[in-house]
Amino acid sequence: MKNERVLKGSLCIVFAILMSLCDSDMKNCVEVSKEYAEIEEELESLKLLAMIKKLVYTGSTHNLNINHNKDMAHMNLMNLYQDKFPDTQEFRDQYIAMR
Repeated sequence: MKNERVLKGSLCIVFAILMSLCDSDMKNCVEVSKEYAEIEEELESLKLLAMIKKLVYTGSTHNLNINHNKDMAHMNLMNLYQDKFPDTQEFRDQYIAMR
């Protein structure tokens, strides 16, 4: 029983961390989707990551030009330069600005 409670608590923490890393627009898109209620109930972190990945690569185009959007996101990421002691938040903001 103790292991089950620890596992449930750990799953809840991982799920909460993933949701806290999303910005408000991404949270709204995730929470509006049909599968979110089931994912939240079961605390499926991998399914949540898959949903976020899909939303990032497709944007609001609803599965149009997925490969192009994915390639552009990767190209923009590769064009960014990091300083010697980078701040993760600044790097993320720079990437979002370029996107």
